[in-house]
Amino acid sequence: MKGTILGGAVLFLVFAAAFAPASLLRLLLPADAEVEMLRPAGTVWNGSADVFLGGTPIDRVSWRFQPGSLLRAGLGYQLILLGSDHDMTGTLHFGVTAAVIELAGGASAGFVNRWLGQYDIAVSGDFALDEINVRIPYTLRGASPGAASGSLAWTGGPLQYQLAGQRYSSSLPPLIAYLGDALEAVVYQEGGHTPLLRAEVQNDGFVRIGMTALMTRLVGNPWPGSHAEHEVVLEVEELVF
Repeated sequence: MKGTILGGAVLFLVFAAAFAPASLLRLLLPADAEVEMLRPAGTVWNGSADVFLGGTPIDRVSWRFQPGSLLRAGLGYQLILLGSDHDMTGTLHFGVTAAVIELAGGASAGFVNRWLGQYDIAVSGDFALDEINVRIPYTLRGASPGAASGSLAWTGGPLQYQLAGQRYSSSLPPLIAYLGDALEAVVYQEGGHTPLLRAEVQNDGFVRIGMTALMTRLVGNPWPGSHAEHEVVLEVEELVF
């Protein structure tokens, strides 16, 4: 009798795990990660959901569990991010202390402008992600903000932005951003060696972005003075995490 009860309990647990609803994946997301999952469907092993990053929609994301990830003491998934203005694939691994995401693919300006729009910036052209790898610890504040590698290339083209209540427009050459340790990124003109933008995620959850003298000239608002092209002449910070 005891054996029958134990067997039934084990069978129940197996079925409960196999058909665990996709909504349970929300429990794996750190509270301060600014990631939301809406309308989850399927199971935690094979499903999809509408994902929002910082309140901005990424659209439908599909996932499939990778059993081999258990050998790395975590849960790993294959990801597909497919929409009218983006097509990306990758993996997401929930480890003991951090989550690691890898992405490759492309997106049009419409996808990127979802985030740039809140800063009154709009671009054209296309973007290509090359082996993007980002590691984000579950506790972002007061610890290392993580690490990143890979690159993000933009074909260049028209740029529109607003500054001090006035609209400006310019045209930029192709650019490429290289990701580095501590969630840093440096943007260059394709084929160039002079930095245009520097971005860094800090331990306090702020993101600092610095613009060099050369970038101010490219966007049609040259910074006054005789600064060298590589010098950062303008910095802004915003709390993100």
